[in-house]
Amino acid sequence: MISVPQSNDHAPGTWKELLIGRSARRSASFTCPNGHFGSLSDHEITREGYVHPSVMCMTDGCGFHEFIKLEGWSANGAQE
Repeated sequence: MISVPQSNDHAPGTWKELLIGRSARRSASFTCPNGHFGSLSDHEITREGYVHPSVMCMTDGCGFHEFIKLEGWSANGAQE
């Protein structure tokens, strides 16, 4: 399990809030430590920021695959 800080610039190894669709469902985007960008929209994010299932970078040859926790995530959208 690794803890991932929030960022507004998609720096490697960070997450950013993502609103999906007209319902504005909250999720997150994630940039793996190797700088590859992806969405966590097909993952569950708990109230505490734990992401399930594990996160795997889909970029060919990357190899990043970890369980992650989003630092500062809260269920109501406010930063902790």
